[in-house]
Amino acid sequence: MGAVGPVSSRIVSVAVPRPLDSYFSYAIPDGAPPPSPGTWVRVPFGRSTVIGYVVEESKPASELPVGIDPAKLKTILESGDETDRIPPDVFALCVWASRYYAQPLGELLAAASPPAAIGLRSTNREAKEVSRVTVPARVIDLNEEQTRARDGLDELRRSAGNAQGRVALLHGVTGSGKTEVYIELAKRVLAEGKGVLLLVPEIALTSQLHERLESGVGETVARWHSAMPDGKRRDQGAALRKGEIRIVVGARSAVFAPIQNLGLILVDEEHDPTYKQDDRVRYHARDLAIVRAKSAEALVVLGSATPSLETRERAREGRYSRFELSARFSTGGMPAIEVVDLAEEPLVQDIQAPIAEKTLSVIRETLARGEQAMIYLNRRGFAAFLRCRDCGEVSECPNCSISLTVHKRSRELRCHVCNHAEGIPDFCPKCQAVDLDPIGAGTESLEEELPKLLPEAKVLRLDRDAVTSASRLEKTLNAFRNGEAQILLGTQMLAKGHDFPKVTLVVVVLADALFRYPDFRAPERALQILSQVSGRAGRAELPGRVLIQTFQPDAPVLRVLLGEQTEEAFLDEELELRRALSYPPFGRMARIRVESTERVEAVKRCEMIANALNGARTALEKDEEGLQIEFLGPSEAFLERAKGIFRWDLLIKSSSVRALGRSIGVAKQIAAREKWALLVDVDPYGVG
Repeated sequence: MGAVGPVSSRIVSVAVPRPLDSYFSYAIPDGAPPPSPGTWVRVPFGRSTVIGYVVEESKPASELPVGIDPAKLKTILESGDETDRIPPDVFALCVWASRYYAQPLGELLAAASPPAAIGLRSTNREAKEVSRVTVPARVIDLNEEQTRARDGLDELRRSAGNAQGRVALLHGVTGSGKTEVYIELAKRVLAEGKGVLLLVPEIALTSQLHERLESGVGETVARWHSAMPDGKRRDQGAALRKGEIRIVVGARSAVFAPIQNLGLILVDEEHDPTYKQDDRVRYHARDLAIVRAKSAEALVVLGSATPSLETRERAREGRYSRFELSARFSTGGMPAIEVVDLAEEPLVQDIQAPIAEKTLSVIRETLARGEQAMIYLNRRGFAAFLRCRDCGEVSECPNCSISLTVHKRSRELRCHVCNHAEGIPDFCPKCQAVDLDPIGAGTESLEEELPKLLPEAKVLRLDRDAVTSASRLEKTLNAFRNGEAQILLGTQMLAKGHDFPKVTLVVVVLADALFRYPDFRAPERALQILSQVSGRAGRAELPGRVLIQTFQPDAPVLRVLLGEQTEEAFLDEELELRRALSYPPFGRMARIRVESTERVEAVKRCEMIANALNGARTALEKDEEGLQIEFLGPSEAFLERAKGIFRWDLLIKSSSVRALGRSIGVAKQIAAREKWALLVDVDPYGVG
């Protein structure tokens, strides 16, 4: 470790984890070895000290810009060494991501090598040896389709030529055995001495896949996500950098895991929007996986039962290879899907959630057979909002343009954006009436009401309110898997790739919100969620059944699920609409967001940037022949006020990545000149 000493004649540039594009020059302590790019350093910054990252080779102090006195430079207080620096391939990935996504390099490097992963948050920085798995690899019997997919993917991996061609879509229906193909392919890669990365969309899935992967390959598998204890992250990070562990399963930040000699990246549920990091530093883990694999000449397998339209289109164009798994691995077959019309069917009375009597009867029959059910309701809390029956007043968040959600168990109204909470009032603050009605259902109210309807059943809840830690999540999933409960109730966490053999019934309480979400991806997303959550039923020998409750039984998405329209025909219609509007995959987008505590100021800033972009349009179009570029806005964000801040947006659509980057550059120049904060989101998942 470096120590404080007299200022040397050499300096380094350091990126700090702050929303700043600039690098900062620091003097190297006299006698200390120059830290290499990717090395962490502790440096004075403002009135505190921060962990930053060296971004360039050291240089003589004489190369400082004119006017900067080398004697006044602050000195590095402490630095890491070669054993814990960011590997060159991960460092290069961060540099690429910083340029493409227009994000500060310091924040990306901090995401790639968080202090916990290099022991800086542990009392003892020295990593402990990780216990090693010694069990033999599990033998997996693949069926004909799986064998063909594995062999085809392996042949693609070994193929010579352009590494960009080593991207494949593994399109397999839910329960078709994609995980088994992953494991068998990973065995071949590990046998050649190369590393493997498996990305999953949710931390909730890492435990299940970790166990299957570790027993499948017979080798220690590291877990990599933000909920890991600091000491464990330190130990696993050290083992990965030394090459003692060669395989990782993790959520989106695992795309930066320091795996040596990477040979294979598996992106499970590649369509899932949670791969898009949309706060602090914005990137898409799936797309970064493809970039990282290209430089490593590794194979990327994008697995999904409902691939994104972007991935489908690239496969159709021949840029990605495509492999199909069309049949379920188990004997139960695909579940039978039925739509329950809530406008026609009698409803269970005196409960918050709209549950049809028919649905309740089917749940009872399922439980009577000793089977399990999953119930999907994509709203947390007891009720959506609290409304005065006399004057219609709705309790709203004082900081955000959103109503407060009722949480009965904690007796509070809570904002799911800023987490503001206040007690449930006894009377209306506007008219003093005492008739206050909780409107709309949430998972908390259904958890309370189900035991009254089904007294013989134990219910577990899976949402962000009930599952507050990784250990509690694993406890809930294991309890349900072991049959300690008959019903698992939850939000979108249920739709991910969980595998519960005794689940034969899935109920979607209310599908309507999926059909009306104000975003161009809404129809595609509705199909993905309903297909994925339906796929949790009947994954073993017993046949599955799915009941989708809705007030819109004629919604186009439901026609696909019922087999009245093919998935391809439905998605072709979506593609044509996107082509006409130049939405992805036929164009690129970026969102520029300005914020202010004053609405008038937010609008003014957004208008100034919009005017500058429109003024630059002629130069941009002249520079690139055939360029299409469009600026939409200014407009208020979908949630205009959040955490007391007003937010206004500009949307840039272009056929050219270069033009998109130059437009962002114009916006950032104005923001830097005026000293405004500016949020840039390249390839935003939604436009709201």
